[in-house]
Amino acid sequence: MAHKNREKRAERKAREAERYQDFYEEEYDEDDDEYDEPRRRRGPHPGIVALIVIVLIAAGGYFGYGYLYKDSLSPVDPNSNAEVVVIVQQGDSTSAIAKALMDRGLLKGGTIRGYLTDYFFKNYCQKNGYNIDADKQFKYGEYTFTKNMTIDEIAAKLIEGVALAQTKHFTIPEGLTIREVGSTLAADGIVTESAFDDEVRNGVFDYPFLTDCPPGAERLEGFLYPETYEVYDDATAHDVVEKMLSQFNSLFTTQDYARAKDMGMSVRDIVTMASIIEREAVVPEERPIMAGVFYNRLAKGMRLESCATIQYNFIINGEQPKEFLSIADTQIPSEYNTYLIDGLPPGPICNPRYASIQAALYPDENDYIYFVLSDSLDGSHKFSADYSEFEKNKAAYYAAVDAR
Repeated sequence: MAHKNREKRAERKAREAERYQDFYEEEYDEDDDEYDEPRRRRGPHPGIVALIVIVLIAAGGYFGYGYLYKDSLSPVDPNSNAEVVVIVQQGDSTSAIAKALMDRGLLKGGTIRGYLTDYFFKNYCQKNGYNIDADKQFKYGEYTFTKNMTIDEIAAKLIEGVALAQTKHFTIPEGLTIREVGSTLAADGIVTESAFDDEVRNGVFDYPFLTDCPPGAERLEGFLYPETYEVYDDATAHDVVEKMLSQFNSLFTTQDYARAKDMGMSVRDIVTMASIIEREAVVPEERPIMAGVFYNRLAKGMRLESCATIQYNFIINGEQPKEFLSIADTQIPSEYNTYLIDGLPPGPICNPRYASIQAALYPDENDYIYFVLSDSLDGSHKFSADYSEFEKNKAAYYAAVDAR
């Protein structure tokens, strides 16, 4: 019985070993097709897949860029003929022009395309030679476009240019009074005297140096800067006056304001002193010296005794200035007669140049109290610190005049 049991166990083990061997050969035999086949069915090599993806992205980018570039040349709104004004300044770059066009809604923008607009426009200009070749240079001016225009149409208009508005020039010499300025403008056909006078009296201008100017015909005296100007043919009296005031504003710097404050003077005071220097001085180098004389007189409590202020009194009263003043002239009652009043007159007596303003701000440090025209009769002056020397210089001048 035991023998039979042993035989059965041996047979069972043999069968198990056989099954194990069959399983091992089936799963791990190197020649078995079932072992290698799963490896061959995994797909293309990863490098090939990456290359395909790159090619697809590049192709999409190329065609996408091409679409955006081509679309950027088309009208922003094909159905809109509303006019849009664009100003192209002289010397503007293609980037500046692109920005001006985009700001006015004439180039396609948007969240993404807006970042490319400048590049697209410059690329378009470069391809066509615009703003590079002399024959295809964009011209500055004020243009009127519509949103249904293509870039080709806009560029063609920029190359053709616009007819600039007709302009005219006028020159205001240094030292003219405000009334003489009005006469000059009328004589040059710029504006009428009445229109100019009305603007001087009533025009509204926003400049800090005008805050303490009293009303009246002389309100803007001293601030209509002498210069050569260009205005449009249809310029009004307001335009003309604004132009001259703007020029003064651009020349009188923050440093000049600070200097006047340090001197304890207003801008109007400085311009008033500068206007007297302008009318008295002929030789440019004498302006600071003459300013020193006037400030010395004020510091000593003396009157300015400027003949130019008496001449101004004649002008504002509709009279002609005199070549020589008499003693009686120096006694004419007037708030502008510095032979009779203390300190500065109530306002400027002409419109001075900037050199005279600088002389008023930075006078020469000297001890002179008097001056008189030189006997050389060349417009220069002789300066002196004492009255006796002044009397000698004055006598020499009149003798030279009599001997002419």
